[in-house]
Amino acid sequence: MSDKLDFVRGHCGWDVVTLLPDGQLPPNEELAAAVKLVSAPIGGGLEVGWLGFGDRPDQIRLRIVNSTTRNWISMCGGMTQVIGKALVETFLRDHFKVDTSQPLVTVKLVTESGEIPIRIEIRNGKATRVTTTMDSYVSYLYREGFEQLILEGIPLLRIGKYAVIDVSDLEKASPGIDFTRRDPGRHLDLVHDVLRAMRDRMKVSGVNGMLYDQRPEGPGQYRVFPRFYSDDLAAARVPWEFQCGTGSVAVTMALAHQGQLPFAAKGDVLLEWGSYRTTRDPYGIRTSQLTLEVQGRRLTKASFSHSVVEILAEGKLTLPKY
Repeated sequence: MSDKLDFVRGHCGWDVVTLLPDGQLPPNEELAAAVKLVSAPIGGGLEVGWLGFGDRPDQIRLRIVNSTTRNWISMCGGMTQVIGKALVETFLRDHFKVDTSQPLVTVKLVTESGEIPIRIEIRNGKATRVTTTMDSYVSYLYREGFEQLILEGIPLLRIGKYAVIDVSDLEKASPGIDFTRRDPGRHLDLVHDVLRAMRDRMKVSGVNGMLYDQRPEGPGQYRVFPRFYSDDLAAARVPWEFQCGTGSVAVTMALAHQGQLPFAAKGDVLLEWGSYRTTRDPYGIRTSQLTLEVQGRRLTKASFSHSVVEILAEGKLTLPKY
């Protein structure tokens, strides 16, 4: 096996991921290689995705390694958006024999959380929009656990490994602190205290925090703020709010549970990522469009599309020798 690997790198609103076709390394070496890819000196982003052929022509098997846990994880929504673009615009199109002659292509990604269909809209050889259907992931999160907690004095909903927190509850506990900022400071320390408490309660290496706020600055209905926690605080070093597809589903599950969605049974929600006022994002106000269905206060179907998805590089990379 060669130490030079074919790869594609892209990002979904600052969530940088590296994609690699299966078969370039023995299976028992893929996890260690992925950990090297997300670490210095390569710095390959927040996640690595290994892509392989599924049991049917329309399936692609997806296995994901996360930089927060440095281990396999069940799903990454932003990665599915990058995959959709890469299947049209990079060497992965030919590798997986994707027919881009039609204006719409559907591919089913087989993940640990279930089958995740993506719909890729194509114009002039470019993927103009990718829509990820997360119905299987919604069911997966409910199976992983859904409970109301109070940690460090802050009420939250634990949804799988997500801590979903209303910014207004943080402000009530600590008046005068601006929790929309993500630079180092008391605002971030207080959130990390809550996430650390949840990590310890669950006895896991890392947890995912999603703050949400009902005061949009642009066209959205809510603002959302990813706050992932691990001992190395790797995610906190990303300078801008990144888009998170799995996190957006967790937030809308919480909104459904609390009766805060702007419809009764079926409709759309537009989420803004972060605060452009406090973190001047070069892309402006980035958004995610979610189409949802609910029964009572339980989310049953969800799909999303992110506003910023780009391919950054493709080619071959060399693994470090250590």
